[in-house]
Amino acid sequence: MANTQKVMTLADTAQLIAKVHANAAKGVRFEYDSTKGEYGNIAAYFAAHKDGKVYGVKFPKYTYSNTPTGVKTRDNANLTIEISTNDKAGRDDYSALNAFRTWDVNATVDDDGIPHVTAIDGIDTRFKRDGSNGDVYVMTCPGYYKLDSTSTHNEFLYSDTQYDGYAPLPGVLLPDGSKRPCLLFAKYAASLDSQQRPLSVSGKEIDREFGSQNRAIDYALKKGKGYAGRCAGDTFYVQLMLMLKYATKNSDVLGGCWQYTQQTAVTKAETGVKRVIIATSAANNFDVGSTVNVGTDKERNNTDNYSAARARTILSKTNLDAGNTALNLDGDAITTTTACFVNTMPWKTGATDKLLGTDGRPSTAFAADHQPIRLQGIELFNGIYESDADLIANAVKDRDDLGRIELYRVFDITKASKTSTANYTKIGEFAARDKTTNDSWRYAEDFTLSNGVIIPTGLTATSATGMCDAIGANPLTSQGLRQVLRFGSLGDGVRCGAFAAYLRNDLAARWWTIGGRLSALGRTKA
Repeated sequence: MANTQKVMTLADTAQLIAKVHANAAKGVRFEYDSTKGEYGNIAAYFAAHKDGKVYGVKFPKYTYSNTPTGVKTRDNANLTIEISTNDKAGRDDYSALNAFRTWDVNATVDDDGIPHVTAIDGIDTRFKRDGSNGDVYVMTCPGYYKLDSTSTHNEFLYSDTQYDGYAPLPGVLLPDGSKRPCLLFAKYAASLDSQQRPLSVSGKEIDREFGSQNRAIDYALKKGKGYAGRCAGDTFYVQLMLMLKYATKNSDVLGGCWQYTQQTAVTKAETGVKRVIIATSAANNFDVGSTVNVGTDKERNNTDNYSAARARTILSKTNLDAGNTALNLDGDAITTTTACFVNTMPWKTGATDKLLGTDGRPSTAFAADHQPIRLQGIELFNGIYESDADLIANAVKDRDDLGRIELYRVFDITKASKTSTANYTKIGEFAARDKTTNDSWRYAEDFTLSNGVIIPTGLTATSATGMCDAIGANPLTSQGLRQVLRFGSLGDGVRCGAFAAYLRNDLAARWWTIGGRLSALGRTKA
């Protein structure tokens, strides 16, 4: 007879324990479903490995102290992270923790926005970085965060468990309110295939044709309704991880290709070679592993800038004599003349693939501001802006001496627009500009947090105080809808970083300094 009373018998208890153990067992390790061609227990895995710890970092508000340095709190208090290079693995107390652990995976996103993980690096042999098994993402657990504020401090809290008052990371919730089994972040900035579909794969030139809000909408849709260009969820995760792991708002702690604009003349013409010869005195300005164009035009946006070679990796250098050094290049043989110049370009994707840890930059032999970095397994700061697809800035002139920038977000990328904010939610404004601050970069002092977006505030900080990054805007000079461009390009210097934003380009603007990134988080709940 069934037990109908509101008490648990020993048999009931035994059945419940067995059920709990069975469910937990389903998540002990990732399990591949060969009939579906994907891992079928991703959600169960993360549920089984939850530890409930809370990781915090507390920063002073700018009015209390302008330092960008914070203090790690809660379960974060005694954790240490050291950056890794291609030659050395730094100490990393985070890599094994469920809330921070990452995997490189191949995955797809269906039209409803649901991720499907088809291969996991280190677990199966199907995983590939080169695109032969699909896009490469960094997978991590669905996380939850909270911002506690006092009159003097802001404290971010983060956990793999949703406690009262904690919000899901932007992108955890699908439009219907259900949860994604995992979060996927494109490991690499976007290249394009022959059909102009954006990719996240290693070893490719970051494509400038994907580099606008408009193109992000059009080209991502070629892959399906679940795909998007870079979204707010992608940006917030990077910013939060920087703050939690390094207790700073200054991404210079890791580096980034912000100051690498070298150009030099070719000193000897050659035919059918895989190298380019330049003055030995200039050779030290070009780093092994970086990317160059060779051509007759020094303007990087023009086709003659790469008339001899486009997006080539410097493999090594050979000193020929006191006056000449060869940069040995990958790819097919080229022909050069003394009318050519060698021009540094944004690093190709995969520049950080050889790192011996989760976070870091390739080499200590080269300047930190010449190199891309990796944070939480995600390759970043290759020397090119990344356009947001789900944000629109609106430049407004209130009077002759006062303007502002409104910020709008669309939560479901299928409702994104190239001409209007009608389907968008206004989530805040950037600091107002007057005639003394218009048409300029100004360093943000602090931030507000709205709808999963960190919005910098204030204009009077420096590259070493406050947010340490700058906002570029010109609402008095030019009004209308503008792109939100993230991070910075290879010539913009210390104003670049995780919190920087350039707000002066219209929604269709493209240039060699602007790239994009695929996002798996475009369809999300407001």
